[in-house]
Amino acid sequence: MVVTIIGAQIAVPGVAWGWGLGLLLVGYALRNGSKELSGAAITAACITFGYRMYSVLGDYIKEWLADDMGLAVGVSRLSLIAFILPMAIFSRVQKSKPRYIAVGSWSNPIYFPWIMRGLYKEPIWRFILIFTAVTGVVFAFIIDWGRPGLIALTGYALLFASVNAVLEELLWRGYILSRLTEDFGEIRGLVIAGVAFGFYHLHLGFPWIVCLLFSFFGMMMSGVAIRAQGLVPVIAMHFVMNMWFVLSGMIL
Repeated sequence: MVVTIIGAQIAVPGVAWGWGLGLLLVGYALRNGSKELSGAAITAACITFGYRMYSVLGDYIKEWLADDMGLAVGVSRLSLIAFILPMAIFSRVQKSKPRYIAVGSWSNPIYFPWIMRGLYKEPIWRFILIFTAVTGVVFAFIIDWGRPGLIALTGYALLFASVNAVLEELLWRGYILSRLTEDFGEIRGLVIAGVAFGFYHLHLGFPWIVCLLFSFFGMMMSGVAIRAQGLVPVIAMHFVMNMWFVLSGMIL
């Protein structure tokens, strides 16, 4: 899964499409044998096809809105719909409802020191508030609050975070995490989805070490989705981080 998301970003399009087709054929060849490996291969194929369509559509939107880069980056996140499409089709063909495509509970517990288990627990809503406060303090020292155009940048941040948080969570936690936890269990599914999510950010220009850090963040968000049994709390968490990233200049 991790090799697939990295390969889809760095391989030439023809190789990526060929890899995806090969994974699809392997997945269907294994459907009467190993259900888990079959599902993983088809999921990886869907990720490959979805990424390539998302990449082409995103580049087209950015070119179309090239005169306003902030608007282009925000609107181009709508191309994630193309990324989601193959996973949605696979889910429909399987006639299985993704387990985390639901509102989710704000009151379910989050455990410390690990989200899935630990000696201390807090309700999810309080965990999100603590997360927002801690990250806010960290980014307060990074954001240039006196920079020209801060109001406009805040508008771009709201656009980017609103679109990106919803669609990325629908993809990574709604469809991909649901599929992987169904095939491999919660812990292994959480780790695989989290690491793949982290290295998916290579195409946005982040270096490998930052993508590794995003992998830990992806595992954390996967844990929140599992504990909440839904997406709204983790969308809120993702929205907060996207706001900080744009305001700090890490994205725009």
